[in-house]
Amino acid sequence: MDLYNPHEPPIIESINEIYKDDESSQNRYKELESKFREIYNGDTPTHYFRAPGRVNLIGEHVDYSGYPVLPFALEQDCIIAVYSDPSLESIKIANVDPQYPPLTVGTLDYIDINLNCHRWSNYVLAAWKGIQQYLTTTTQKPRGLCMLFSGNVPLGAGVSSSSALVCVSTLALAQMNQLNFTKEELAQIAVRSERFVGIEGGGMDQTISFLAQPNSATLIEFLPTLKTHSVQLPKSVSFVIGNSLVESNKIVTGGIYYNLRVVECRLAAVLLAFYMGLTWEHIRKLHDVQVQSNLKLDELLVKVETHLQKEPYTKSNIAEILGLTIDQLEKKYFPSGVKVSADTFKLYSRAKHVYSESSRVYQFAEKCKSPGKLSVQELGNLMNDSHQSCAQLFECSCPELDQLTSICKQSGALSSRLCGAGWGGCTISMVPTDQVPQFLEKVYQIYYSKLPNLPKDRSSYFFVTSPSQGACTLILK
Repeated sequence: MDLYNPHEPPIIESINEIYKDDESSQNRYKELESKFREIYNGDTPTHYFRAPGRVNLIGEHVDYSGYPVLPFALEQDCIIAVYSDPSLESIKIANVDPQYPPLTVGTLDYIDINLNCHRWSNYVLAAWKGIQQYLTTTTQKPRGLCMLFSGNVPLGAGVSSSSALVCVSTLALAQMNQLNFTKEELAQIAVRSERFVGIEGGGMDQTISFLAQPNSATLIEFLPTLKTHSVQLPKSVSFVIGNSLVESNKIVTGGIYYNLRVVECRLAAVLLAFYMGLTWEHIRKLHDVQVQSNLKLDELLVKVETHLQKEPYTKSNIAEILGLTIDQLEKKYFPSGVKVSADTFKLYSRAKHVYSESSRVYQFAEKCKSPGKLSVQELGNLMNDSHQSCAQLFECSCPELDQLTSICKQSGALSSRLCGAGWGGCTISMVPTDQVPQFLEKVYQIYYSKLPNLPKDRSSYFFVTSPSQGACTLILK
């Protein structure tokens, strides 16, 4: 039940308001409480917080270029049990999974995150660093906390496990320190905080984690201001998540994959603006080019064909065109603190993907507005085109993802595409609801049964999903 301002994260008093499997979820929270008492000398948590992972229906790698996305929140989430100890001058961080070591930091410590040390607790520290910036503007003393984390969002699977951890930490640290923020404000804090661990994300993961509504997807527009629109999905289809079981860690591979694509899109925007005679010095995103030129997306695709060469550019090429030194180019357009390991930059194909993918997002949302005229195959075609663009233009797929999407379509899916950053992780398939059981069995036999060392729980890597509740506080009685 939402007890306070609807613009703030809700306070929930019953687990069955969130989860379909009430018994399994009850056991999960009971085990969390029991482990908390074991670790923290008999103390009992007073608050629980959760933030979900997410799946993106369509709109991959366009948020950091300023364009809209269409995700929904998963039931799978990261949860924290928390106890505030007035005598503590530290924050104790622990995880129910023993492979993740605990950490204690002083409440007044300066947080310096080592980007070369990829610890799970870095994400919690990033959130604390973000919250500390607000506490310095108040006279209150930071609270000492005992925190125990548990997560069931698949790791490295493109469904936002890392952002769920940052978001739930941001929510817990803010509320336990009596800082009241709206969902939108918390999302923005989490976006900035996650950059402390070296991810130049665009904001989709954090926004949907906080603003998601059950039973609907959300069209998220970032510019000129953040706006969200509920999108009702067709009832005749179900969405199935399939983990390729190829792990993709954005932190480890950011320099050659994710952050490189951010830079390529940024440079594509600048060079396109330069050739179009715009004020390129102020351009940072491909969306900025549209705003300055007042062109439609299909018209911008023509400009890409006209002005950007299909062959890769080098730093010296781009710097010479813009009249900059390589050092000036790097300082202005490359992320600070994160090394981007590339000698060449494919600006044509990245821009073409962003503009065409953004068009597909708008088309998908628009078609869902007219259920009487809706053809689910039209939605499926848009999702299939999205995967093709991701694989060929943005090059963020991998052989296993391409194989799995192909198998899913052969097994009865109307569409199947990678979701998340790519280079591994999950697919999302749209399947006629009455064909889901056969679909699940066929894909399992063709793809998963051939893989070694499968997790025991099939539902942890291959499952039907539907839109779930966003981040919230739980006060369980």
